[in-house]
Amino acid sequence: MSSLLFARLLRNDNRPRSNVDRFKHLILGMCLSFLAQPLAAQVTVDYAPGAKPPIKLHRLAQPIQLDGLVDEPAWRAVDPFPLVMYQPTYKGAMTERTEIRVAYDDDHLYVSGKLYHVVSENLRANSFYRDRWSGDETFAIVLDTFNDNENALWFYTTPLGTRFDIAVADDAANGRASNNDNWNTFWDVATTRTDEGWFAEIRIPFSSLGFQDEDGRVEMGMIVYRWMGHNNHRYIFPDIPPRWERGSNKPSVAQDVILEGVYSRKPVYVTPYGLGGVQRNSELAPSKTAYRFNDNFTREVGLDVKYNLTNNLTLDATVNTDFAQVEADDQQINLTRFSLFFPEKRQFFQERSGIFEFDTGASGSRLFHSRRIGLVDGQPIRILGGSRLVGRMGEWDIGLLNMQTAKEGDVPTENFGVLRLRRRVFNAFSTIGGLATSRIDVDGGYNLAYGLDGIVRVMGDEYFTAKWAQTLDKNQLDAGTFSFLDAGRFMLKWERRIIQGFSYELEVVRSGADYNPSVGFVRRRDVFVLSPDVNYQTFRGADSRFRRIWVGN
Repeated sequence: MSSLLFARLLRNDNRPRSNVDRFKHLILGMCLSFLAQPLAAQVTVDYAPGAKPPIKLHRLAQPIQLDGLVDEPAWRAVDPFPLVMYQPTYKGAMTERTEIRVAYDDDHLYVSGKLYHVVSENLRANSFYRDRWSGDETFAIVLDTFNDNENALWFYTTPLGTRFDIAVADDAANGRASNNDNWNTFWDVATTRTDEGWFAEIRIPFSSLGFQDEDGRVEMGMIVYRWMGHNNHRYIFPDIPPRWERGSNKPSVAQDVILEGVYSRKPVYVTPYGLGGVQRNSELAPSKTAYRFNDNFTREVGLDVKYNLTNNLTLDATVNTDFAQVEADDQQINLTRFSLFFPEKRQFFQERSGIFEFDTGASGSRLFHSRRIGLVDGQPIRILGGSRLVGRMGEWDIGLLNMQTAKEGDVPTENFGVLRLRRRVFNAFSTIGGLATSRIDVDGGYNLAYGLDGIVRVMGDEYFTAKWAQTLDKNQLDAGTFSFLDAGRFMLKWERRIIQGFSYELEVVRSGADYNPSVGFVRRRDVFVLSPDVNYQTFRGADSRFRRIWVGN
């Protein structure tokens, strides 16, 4: 009754709403959600990490040839997973035969899919472009390799064998913002297509994953699924209800799996580079009877090294860094007075980059953005060298970075430093931490920043987030204009992280006029932002014409 009343109130209110009006709707929605007892019965199940008992994956006794045929005797010895329909109708009737298997040997994890189609023309395959999805049918595996219920590696492919690899952070809580599709690693895939459908084999080296073992026993989280474009069907294992925006790649609800006789390794990746060239300029000699030539030679060498200090701590080092292989930014047209945000695409900064995330609210502003290093006004600045350490030490997530850039024109040589610490508190979904940055130039100028953050799961799907950041700039301090509040920024947020039933979010952001993290990204400063949002969604059954009904902002 209360749910229908709230839906009717939202549907009939077509007037433009102020923040005050939205806040009233938010409070109303929160009250009604607690009063709606039938709905509460649907969402009080706690999908806590470890709620499902772990299962043992099959260890291969015979070799697998990566050819996309899935016809080896080794595969016939592996039982397929019991899939359920995730969408459009949760636990609906599956219309396309699907067999997904996962196995392993000493060096690799193998994933196979027999992905049949009743009508072969329904198969969708559009692009060979890596990491650029365009409506293709997909077959995927998501691995929470450290079983921390927060981070995961997501691999998927298409009938054309196109590879997609994405690093998932923050338990996929922020939708697309939790996915880093610029992360890449080494793995292989082979596919074949027939009149029956398509078939895929994925091979992922353990050295590309990173995990912790206890005397050869490894436990990690796993999700596998198939998605079809012609009917929007997704078949998934384990049984995950569509309660969250990104439930199909949410580490905390993955199935725990056990691998035995597998040991973590510490490979060293060395990537040297060298380049050379000559540029010849000609000019007419003073005698006007001949030309003289000026030759300018280019000689560059550099080196990148990646080494796993432990099975959960990775060190990257670079000397005279070259980013010539980096993919160009996607073009954007800015019709506003605010800065555009461009993601980091340089591979040196990708390894577990979610550790360094410190979102300060209001359109993606953040305390640290690695693109500030080696780029000034869109122009590259030479990086002389640096190092980067990421991983976990005991109970702490740690990120440490130090980079030195060269002098370029009017830009002096600068040193950049970042330290990030974070750990869990109270429960598996709550964390506290801090981040500090420094930017110091050779002329004595500096910009320092620090931030403290906490994310607490209060109960069920209710989360409270609090963040405070402040900057210390030499120019302000020398001029005596520093103000504690004007140089600070805080964000408070209460949210219900669910898409089934009532969900809501109230975010408050206040940024001072002098807040200026020169190693971060700020879209707006000197603002106070109140951002309420409330929604109601219900997923319909197989007998309904609609997959879901949604009412909200």
